Amino acid sequence: MFWKKVSADFKPHKVGLRKVLGDLEADIMEIVWQKDRVSVREVYEQLRLQKELAYTTVMTIMTRLAEKGLLQKESQGNAYIYTPSLSRQEFTHTIVKEVLDGLLDEFAEPAISHLVDRMTKEDESQINKLEALIKERRQQGGR
Repeated sequence: MFWKKVSADFKPHKVGLRKVLGDLEADIMEIVWQKDRVSVREVYEQLRLQKELAYTTVMTIMTRLAEKGLLQKESQGNAYIYTPSLSRQEFTHTIVKEVLDGLLDEFAEPAISHLVDRMTKEDESQINKLEALIKERRQQGGR
């Protein structure tokens, strides 16, 4: 269960994937999601255009991402080919679920209150969507 390892490192002050992944992990995952099947060399070559880093650093991070369950690797000759375990959307949904479940388990009332306040400030249509979801769930018998 990779998300337990990932969501445990939640960093609310960061942006995007960096809330749950390190900077280099996030950069690597974006490349893997974009290409779907990659070698360490391919990822290294793309990252090297943006920043200076060692090939072994990329290899280490990709190995760790595989150990966390975010990447799958298969041997192909003298190298490994990496593929994402989940799509970016599946990963995002999983992380959101884990983070919210963690908050709601311990702090349900303030979490819900803040969510509604935030939704109201951001975009009134979000409250309408929330109301529609609640109505739909109630009609389904609370599932």
